[in-house]
Amino acid sequence: MSGLAGLALGLGYSPGTMSVEAGGAWLDANFARGRFRFAGRSLASEAQFRLAVGGTVPASGQLVIGPHVAETAPELLTDGNFASGSATDWSGFGSTVAVVSGALRVTGGGGSASGAYRSIVGRVQSAGRAYRLVGDVWRETSSNVTLGFGAGGEGTANYAQTANLTVTTPSQAVLYCGGFNVSTASIALRNLTNPSTGYYWADNLSLREALPCAGFRAGALCGVLEATTPASGGAGGVVFQADDNAEFNGNWFERNFVRFIWDASQHLRFVVSFGGSGSQVEQVNLDLGVVAAGSAFTVGFSARDGEYRAALMGQPVQQALSGTFPGLAALRLGRGRSSVSGLWTGSIARLRLFSEPMGEEQFAGLVAGTSVVAWGDSLTAGAGATGGSTGSATYPAVAQTLFSPRRAVLRQGVGGQTATQIAARMNAVPILVTISGGAIPASGPVAVTDKSVNVLISSGVYAGSLKGWLAGIEGTMSTDASGNWSFARSVSGTSVAVPANSRFICAWGQYLRGCTAWLWLGRNGAEAGHTVLSDIAAAVAALGHRRYLIGGILPSTGDSAGGLAQLAVLNGQLASTYGDRFVNLLSILSAAANGSPEDASDVAGGFVPRSLRSDHLHLNDAGYAIVAQAFYAAHMAKGFG
Repeated sequence: MSGLAGLALGLGYSPGTMSVEAGGAWLDANFARGRFRFAGRSLASEAQFRLAVGGTVPASGQLVIGPHVAETAPELLTDGNFASGSATDWSGFGSTVAVVSGALRVTGGGGSASGAYRSIVGRVQSAGRAYRLVGDVWRETSSNVTLGFGAGGEGTANYAQTANLTVTTPSQAVLYCGGFNVSTASIALRNLTNPSTGYYWADNLSLREALPCAGFRAGALCGVLEATTPASGGAGGVVFQADDNAEFNGNWFERNFVRFIWDASQHLRFVVSFGGSGSQVEQVNLDLGVVAAGSAFTVGFSARDGEYRAALMGQPVQQALSGTFPGLAALRLGRGRSSVSGLWTGSIARLRLFSEPMGEEQFAGLVAGTSVVAWGDSLTAGAGATGGSTGSATYPAVAQTLFSPRRAVLRQGVGGQTATQIAARMNAVPILVTISGGAIPASGPVAVTDKSVNVLISSGVYAGSLKGWLAGIEGTMSTDASGNWSFARSVSGTSVAVPANSRFICAWGQYLRGCTAWLWLGRNGAEAGHTVLSDIAAAVAALGHRRYLIGGILPSTGDSAGGLAQLAVLNGQLASTYGDRFVNLLSILSAAANGSPEDASDVAGGFVPRSLRSDHLHLNDAGYAIVAQAFYAAHMAKGFG
C-alpha cells in the first residue's frame, strides 16, 4: 500500500460475522484489501480515498484525516474585518484597543504582558464541536504578537495559541480548538513580553466550525477498527485518535480527544478527555482487557456526550454513562498529536465509521461477534445469586468467564416471565398493539389501548420499557405501574397511521438474533393461546440459525405430585425434540448433591439439592455456577466455538 507503510496486514475477522452493520458505514477504509468507500461511493485506490477525505500521510507513515471546514459553514464572527470601524466587542488588558485604517490595533501599556480579547460565548458550544480561528496578524513596534483561543482576560495558554510571531506585514494564522469554558470563551490577541509596549494588529478574523471531513457528524463518534498489535510489545501506542487539532506556541497540544491506546501492560483502553476547564480532564477510561503482542483484534466503539461504549468483538461491553464529549477536527490512525511519542508500530487493517452513535441494544449487536445471549426468566436473571441480577454470580456472568479468550454472555432474563413473554421479547411471538387515535403523532407519547402480550412486567410488577419499532418508527414502549403502555418515537417527524393490531418489534430481539442462544424458558408456564413447547419452537425458528441450546425446566419444592409429573413429561418432550441441544439441568444439578441426608432426600423427591438452592426454586451461587458449566460444556460439545 503506497503511503501507509506498515498498515497492510489483514485480519482473520470477516465483517459478515457481525450481527449488525448499522445501515452501512459512511467511511470504510479497508487497507488490508485495498477497498475504500466514502460518502456512499467506492474509490478505486488508497490515493483516491485520501484525496476524497482530505487525508495526509506524515513522514512517520500514520494517516491523518482533517481538519475540514465546509465552504457553507456559517461565519460566527460577522465583524471580523472591522469594516464598521468599531472595536466595541474587544476589551484590553494592559493595553488600549482601537480600529485604525480598517484593522484592530492594540497598544501595549508597558506591563509584563498586554492583550485584547473578545467574547465568543454563545457563538461556540462548550462540548461536542470544534472550531477554526483564522486571522491576519502582525506587529508594528511591539516585539511580537500571538493569536489564540482563551477564557476572557485570563489568556490563551490553556486552550490554543500561535507561536510568538514577529512578522511586520499581515500574515495568516490558523488555530483549532474543541473545548471551551462555557461562560468565558473568547479569542485573544497578545504581546508576551516585559515590558509590553508598542503596536500590534489583527484583521480579517474568521471563526467557523471544523470537522475531520465532509459528512462527519459533530458530537459523536461510532465505528469499528481492525488492527494487529506489535509483535514485540514494547511501550504500547495510540492505535486511533480523534482530536481537535489544537496547538500552543507552534507545538501539538492535547486536551480534547477520543482515543484507543494499547498501554505498556498490553491492555487496550478507550479514553476520552475534555479540556474545557483549561486543563486535560479524563472523562472516560474503559479497560477492554489484555490484547497480547502480535495479536489481531477488532474493536467497536460508540461515543456521545454522557454515553460511551466500547468492546473487543464478542467480548463484554464496557460503558460509561457520564462524561463530556470533546469537539473533534481530525482523525489519526496509528498516532496521537505527537509525531515522536506514542506512535503505533503494529498494523491497522480497516476502519469503519458510522454516521450515528448507537444505543445499548444496537451496539451490543454491532460487537456481538461470537457472543452468546441467554434468554429466560428469574433463573437467567439470577434471583438468589449474590449481588442479584447485576452481580457476578448469575449463570451468564459465570459462563462468560469460562471462555478463553473471554466472550460476552448477554443476560436477557426477566423474573416471572412466561415462555410466551420471553419468546415475544425475542420477536418469536408477535406483540400486537393498538394505539389511541390510530396514529403515532409527530412528537410525544401515544397511549396503547390494546396489546396481545404484556412483556413489560417483572416479578409480577408492571415496570420498565423496551426500545423497538412500531409501524417502522423507532421508539420506546413504556408502561406505568398499572400496566398501561405508551409509545414515544425517538425522533420527531410527521404523523404516521398505525392500523389496529400492528406489530411492535423489540430491539433486543432484533439486534441479538444472530447470536448463539441459550434458551431457558417455561418454568412459569405459558399465556393463553400458547404452550411452552410451541413457544420454545417459535423462539428457535425466529433465530434463523442452529446455534442454540435448550435448558431443562427445574421443579419447585412447591410443585404438587401432578405438577412434577407434568414437568417430567415436558422435559422428556424437549429432550426428544432437541436431542443433544437439550441440557438436562435437573440431572446435572442432582449429580452435584453434597451427600447430606437433606440433599439425598431432595434428589429422591425429584428436586434440586437444597445445597444448591436459595429457596424453593431459585439457585444459589454454587447452583448457578453448575448451570453455567453445563451450558458452556454443551456449547463447546456442539462446536459453536
